[in-house]
Amino acid sequence: MSLGEFLYEKLYIILLNIFSAFTLAIFLKLLSIDNGPMIVIIIIWIMVLICTFLLEYFSLKNKYKEINKKLDALDQKYLICELLDKPESKLEKVYFNMLRQANKSMIEQVGKSRDIQVSYKEYIEEWIHEIKNPIAAIDLICKNYKTEESNRISKELLKINYLVEQALYYARSENVEKDYFIKEIRLFNAVEKAIVNNRIQILEKNIKLIIDDTEDMVYTDEKWLYYILEQIIVNAIKYSKKYNGEIHIYTKYLNGGIQLIIEDNGIGIAADELPRIFDKGFTGSKRDNRKATGLGLYLCKKLSEKLGIKIIAESEKDSYTKISLLFQKESFVSGCIK
Repeated sequence: MSLGEFLYEKLYIILLNIFSAFTLAIFLKLLSIDNGPMIVIIIIWIMVLICTFLLEYFSLKNKYKEINKKLDALDQKYLICELLDKPESKLEKVYFNMLRQANKSMIEQVGKSRDIQVSYKEYIEEWIHEIKNPIAAIDLICKNYKTEESNRISKELLKINYLVEQALYYARSENVEKDYFIKEIRLFNAVEKAIVNNRIQILEKNIKLIIDDTEDMVYTDEKWLYYILEQIIVNAIKYSKKYNGEIHIYTKYLNGGIQLIIEDNGIGIAADELPRIFDKGFTGSKRDNRKATGLGLYLCKKLSEKLGIKIIAESEKDSYTKISLLFQKESFVSGCIK
């Protein structure tokens, strides 16, 4: 609160005092009192009024500053009532009680919303696990009775399974720390698993795979890393060139650790869209985005941050796309870096 704002709020009191001082001056003049005593009285009146206003202003300013300091220190701002000092004036008590009641009502509503959200999340996870059984059964039937139609069904099942997995990881992404287990794994084991799971699409599109395999070990969660890699590889397959498509997977050693790079020679990403590819729901305007959800790379970014992996995208339209996963020094194990 500035001094000008404070004085504006006290404008009616200032005007009342001016009117009273003017009335007093007229009254004293009618009593034939000299101007000297009258001026002294008016000056004392003004000085008392100014001192009263200044004391009140600085008192309020310090109080507001203290409240803002406490508010800034709070992660959950609605708990500010618990940190406020006991109200002094009756008006402060009224506002304080109103604020506490409003906060109590809001906390109750937030609790109800959180319970509903948790219940819905649990239902989605349970439904996803249940739907996997008929998907696996249909896939098994298709493999046992191979026909042209069953092959087409198997391909569509792969898409369904991909979307089901995406929904599961999206549901869990808010509380990933409760669902992962950090251990030492061979980096390219996760790469190979992601490739094997998408081998049919790779063969169908006649994509050339170049894998510079290494024995490097990293500390991470294998399941979540596999999901991130699969999302990246699926995109590389989806947006590959119609002819002579190529995916190159290799590593680079940096001072800060190891960088796993998945590079394709596909249609690329426009320069003005590249900064937004990790945004939720962004599908791009130049690609065939009619069937895209815009969640794949968003989840990759979100899960990578949770796992302490830095994800970087580079691309040039009609030339290439390069997605890099940087494992920091403390999570990378090799012959020379611990």
